Amino acid sequence: MPDFYTLYLVVLIAGLSHCVLWASVLYRYRELAGVRYWLAGSLAKVAGGILLALDGGVGNFATTVGGNAVACLAFYLNTVGLRRFHGDEPRWALHAGLLAASVLAMALTWQPWWGQNPLYVTSQCIPLALAILYLARRRIRELGALITMSALATAITAHGIVACAVTVRLSGIAPDVSLVSLAAIDLLVFILAGIVWNFGFLVSVVDSLMATVERLAAEDDLTGLPNRRQFMRQLAGECARETGEPFSVMLMDLDRFKGINDGLGHVAGDAALQHVADAVRGSLRPADVFARLGGDEFGILLRGIEGDAATEIAEQANAALRASPFLWRGETIGLTISIGVTSAVPGRHHTPEELIECADSALYATKGRTRDGWTFLPFASRPGFGAGQAGGAKAARLPDRASRIPLAG
Repeated sequence: MPDFYTLYLVVLIAGLSHCVLWASVLYRYRELAGVRYWLAGSLAKVAGGILLALDGGVGNFATTVGGNAVACLAFYLNTVGLRRFHGDEPRWALHAGLLAASVLAMALTWQPWWGQNPLYVTSQCIPLALAILYLARRRIRELGALITMSALATAITAHGIVACAVTVRLSGIAPDVSLVSLAAIDLLVFILAGIVWNFGFLVSVVDSLMATVERLAAEDDLTGLPNRRQFMRQLAGECARETGEPFSVMLMDLDRFKGINDGLGHVAGDAALQHVADAVRGSLRPADVFARLGGDEFGILLRGIEGDAATEIAEQANAALRASPFLWRGETIGLTISIGVTSAVPGRHHTPEELIECADSALYATKGRTRDGWTFLPFASRPGFGAGQAGGAKAARLPDRASRIPLAG
């Protein structure tokens, strides 16, 4: 069994390796909250390892109490890092109060031989337990959190066994319990657990970065809406469902967008697209998929509705934009949108492309009429459908901004 001086050197080396790890991650990804606290915790672990290695198990007050106090600080910093990484504010008052109470208790009860008494291990276990409780309360159970919680629980268990053994020996119930070997095993387990929970932190970082990459790959960077790829993926999933539930597809674009770009500049055009996205988003349901398909064209997947219910949402989208004036450098600019809507035929297998084509035909029927409105085009049961099949008599009874194009008989 290695002596404590050797084990404390291992603690020092492990802490240095974690410092290199988190310094590298922080250098590359400064925006990741929590990493700087994990780096600070690793530095504190190194400082604690140095103090305890200098003590070498002799039992010097400054190195024993100081080393264990700095070790406790390292664990509290890890807990703070977890909260910051997951977007929560640290509980500074609680953590500082517990740390101060632990250091004071260690100083007041210090005796030269009791370097591993229950108070010391309990002081170190408190921040570890707080970290477990925090992660356990989160509803998301990602792999990094599970690894971290398992490692923290292992460390607490090892420390708990030593604390119980010391208590038994000091109470005189079993005076022959060998504490030196047990404490050495505990420290080895604790070192391994520390490596594993830092690995858990790293897995959480990788998962977060991957989620960011996936989000950027599926998100339009101007409006924050899903992009064309994400919209087509969602639409393909809806087409592949065999439940027979209705759904509709809506295409819309900003009227006279080229004039805004040419007359006011592309910055104004970008601002207009953002304004349209914000205004229309408020008229949709949570289940709807609202995406920017490219340029000034947007797509909306309306789940669970068809026909009149879909056109009602189209009218609401038009009304929402008309009720939301676009201000550009002190000037009010009227923005309108043209919309085309189609609904899937119940019981029929559709492809995303043919639904898009049908909605696109409806959209161009709107733009060819008056703009600032919507057109509903039922999906044809045979190829060759289009706006040219409109029945003018039925469309004429609807407002100028809206029309419903029936199939030719």
